[in-house]
Parts: sequence; C-alpha cells; structure tokens
Amino acid sequence: MVTTAYVIAALIGITLVVVSLRFFFVPEAAASAFGVPGTTSGMDGGAYFSVKAIRDLGSALVIFVLIALGDAHALGWAVLVSAVIPAGDAIIVARRGGHPALAYAMHGGTAVVAVAVALMLLLG
Repeated sequence: MVTTAYVIAALIGITLVVVSLRFFFVPEAAASAFGVPGTTSGMDGGAYFSVKAIRDLGSALVIFVLIALGDAHALGWAVLVSAVIPAGDAIIVARRGGHPALAYAMHGGTAVVAVAVALMLLLG
C-alpha cells in the first residue's frame, strides 16, 4: 500500500510541476483552467500568476525530496497538511465566481485524494 501511495504522491508532484510551468509560460490559460480567470495585464495579475507557479513548484519539490528520502511517515504528514491548499483553492474558486463543479470536483477532489494518500502513508 505504501508503494502505491508513493506512486500517487509522485504523480501529484509531477502534476504540480506541470501546473507550475503552465502558470509561468501560459498564465492566462492556466488561470482559466484553475477556475479563476485572469489576465497578465497590470502588476497584480502578473504577481498572482507568479505566486501560484512558485507555490505549486515548491509543493512539488517537498514531495519529491520526501520521496527520495524514503520516509513514508514524513511524506504522509506533508501530504496531509498540504491538503489545505487544494481545499482552500476550492473555496477561493467558488467564492470568486468560478464554476462550482470545477471548484469542488477538481480542487475538492484533489484535497480528498491528498488526504487518502496521506492516510495510506501514515497507516501503511
């Protein structure tokens, strides 16, 4: 079960890198897919995209380092506390006029998967 959880955690990390790169290179398309469309015009738009990209990249790197260290318990705790990020994203998207299905299915679903993976790692 821990091996499966490691694979899923790695897939989460890879997905975060892809999302991060999208926010760096095609920010408006990435924002639209995230659920809160924006533009790169103005300082606030550009800052938002950059912050989002770095946040996701940093989260992915934490996952990869803990996988490399082979510490399932530490990885489990890191993934569990990181579940607050997609849960918060779901609330942000829903409150900022994003499509509710996107907010809860994508972001909420990601939070649920993170908690499930964390439990697999912590209890496995």
